[in-house]
Amino acid sequence: MNINQKIDSIRQLMKTRNLAAVIIPSDDPHKSEYVAEHFQARKWLTGFAGSAGTAVVTLDRAVLWTDFRYYIQAEKQISGSQFELFKMGEPGVPAFQKWLIDTLKPQDVIGINGSVFCVADVKKYKAKFEAKELLLDTKIDFIDELWKDRPPMPLSEAFSLSEKYAGKTRADKIKEIRKQMNTSGAFYHLMATLDDIAWTLNLRGKDVRSNPVNIAFLLMSQKKVSLFVNREKINDNLAKELGRDGIDIVEYEGIIPALSKIQDKKTILVDPENTNCNLYQAINKKCRIIEKSNPAIALKAIKNDTQISHLRHTAVKDGTAVVNFLYWLEHQDENGKITELAAADKLYEFRKNQELFVDNSFDPIMAFGEHSAMCHYSASKETDVIIGENGMFLTDSGGNYLTGTTDITRTVFRGEPSKQEIFDYTLVLKGHICVATTLFPKGTRGFQIDTLARQYLWNEGMDFGHGTGHGVGFFLCVHEGPARISSHPVDVKLEKGMVLTNEPGVYREGAYGIRLENMILVVQAFKNEFGIFMKFENMTYCHFERNLIDRSMLSCKEKAFVNAYHGLVYEKLSPGLDKDVASWFREKTKPI
Repeated sequence: MNINQKIDSIRQLMKTRNLAAVIIPSDDPHKSEYVAEHFQARKWLTGFAGSAGTAVVTLDRAVLWTDFRYYIQAEKQISGSQFELFKMGEPGVPAFQKWLIDTLKPQDVIGINGSVFCVADVKKYKAKFEAKELLLDTKIDFIDELWKDRPPMPLSEAFSLSEKYAGKTRADKIKEIRKQMNTSGAFYHLMATLDDIAWTLNLRGKDVRSNPVNIAFLLMSQKKVSLFVNREKINDNLAKELGRDGIDIVEYEGIIPALSKIQDKKTILVDPENTNCNLYQAINKKCRIIEKSNPAIALKAIKNDTQISHLRHTAVKDGTAVVNFLYWLEHQDENGKITELAAADKLYEFRKNQELFVDNSFDPIMAFGEHSAMCHYSASKETDVIIGENGMFLTDSGGNYLTGTTDITRTVFRGEPSKQEIFDYTLVLKGHICVATTLFPKGTRGFQIDTLARQYLWNEGMDFGHGTGHGVGFFLCVHEGPARISSHPVDVKLEKGMVLTNEPGVYREGAYGIRLENMILVVQAFKNEFGIFMKFENMTYCHFERNLIDRSMLSCKEKAFVNAYHGLVYEKLSPGLDKDVASWFREKTKPI
């Protein structure tokens, strides 16, 4: 079926259930950002491959909502179908809930699959819809019926992450979580998020592309821990290891019956932002539900000393791979016809040569020319272009190593850049430096830092539509909460041990994009009569592009930063580079 035929098929099923609309999100039952192919229903329906978006189908319209990162990509991928693109965040563009309220009539029924909507969202939707006399049915799943060639559930083998990398045993982590459960008055705790389960149990897998997790649920009590997972993923040795730590293995589908059989009057901690509606509704109605954030989220965000030590070494390995790649790219014969996809393969090859490398931490962005203006462009056979000799090239990539996760973006220019391109790059670099060098009082939130990255762009009437930074997992998901650096007022303190990114950018549609990203670690700077002050330690090693920097735009402090950073980068990476690469790298990192 093509996209329009899929829409028509959904409408036929809607009529049989008296539905006026259905909502298809990007989510899976685990509130994952990156989802296994089996759960990519919105992509199957719309043809849009970006990681974020919501589709709504009514009896006479089909609309796709997505954010700034994917405007250009979405327009291209839904072209020729009935889908209209609504650009989230643009003036006059309503959220899909508001649009449905304005479009439908009283007593109309809206259908959703409750297994892919979190409890918090469903409660908000119900309140908004019922205020306008609209009804919400949470038991609708047309996709499974229509998606005939749906990929099967993933079946990768789970494996244990050694304490020498994790820094803590699973028994210690379970003890920490139980302590917080006890403080909250909870006897049980339901955990549905895959990275939190992986962190808690020191387990990893390959169920989701570039995300080392297993599709599973976890139900923990003060006395018992049950892991709901396809048993075929757990070999005998791992099952025995988990058993010694008091962890039972139960089939994945057993989670709903288990929740319904929880003892009467027991208390259960449920994170409404990260638990799907169907799980919530399955809990024994005689239990008392405590709605609170999953304790593992905050615990996981603070990297321990062992992890930090590994991350520092991993930064050198990853930087070596990226520098080798940039050298290779610059020295390709102009008739070599290197494409974006070929470049991605080559960078993977360089990373694979590094010790303890496992996989990419996400699908790399290799974007040449106007493709670099698409914040989260993803090259495909249909879009792949040759990386030419005159244009901006943006590479955003990362690796998952047993010793940590990396995320780095660099932008280079092939040929001779224009004054405007140099101006834009230098503005982005100034914002990056401002974040990297700032001091801030203990207790500062990410949104208070965000302005620092944008100030020089704002002074020129420019901005970028994504956040300045996100948390990063440890051999886990490259995007990790709860902290982030963005304009959204998220009430999470930047605490010692958190690892985030610093990645301002600027994008000129149809022309080029620029982004500069390093990972940063929150550390204590000093304590004085005004309190405790924090700063960021750099966790990424790779040069900035000298031919794109306008030195006259940099202050003395900014020039000193670039020179000191380049000196450190050369010191860290040059011992691992071949002679020719090291000589080239010396030129790239010499003082400006």
